[in-house]
Amino acid sequence: MKRSLSLIFALGLGLILHAQTPDSAGPQPKKPNPAKQAVRQLKMLQQQLDLSEEQVTQLQVILINRDIALDSIRHNPSGDRRSDGRARREINHEADQKINALLTADQKPLYQQWKQQHAHRHATQTQP
Repeated sequence: MKRSLSLIFALGLGLILHAQTPDSAGPQPKKPNPAKQAVRQLKMLQQQLDLSEEQVTQLQVILINRDIALDSIRHNPSGDRRSDGRARREINHEADQKINALLTADQKPLYQQWKQQHAHRHATQTQP
């Protein structure tokens, strides 16, 4: 059941993101595909937090909505980098609040630990 939910999530997110992608033959983006990134994130959180099936379904919805909103900013920038950055931070903050709301008391510290590890990995990857 969990595999089928993950597969449905990946396919749906991929279709949504592909529909929003402009048809240009420009250079490939530096970042990984958002759909693949979301699926990978969901799998990691599912394993590390021991999420129930209901939590997995709710988390999928949160991640889909977050990625659609972030993709919209990525493909339709306002031209103001500060404004776009604030919008991205707000989208991530809202998603984080929703994720925290669906977690149990035992899962919340594990989620905070995962976020710190994720931030550390991201910081070390972006440094030259």
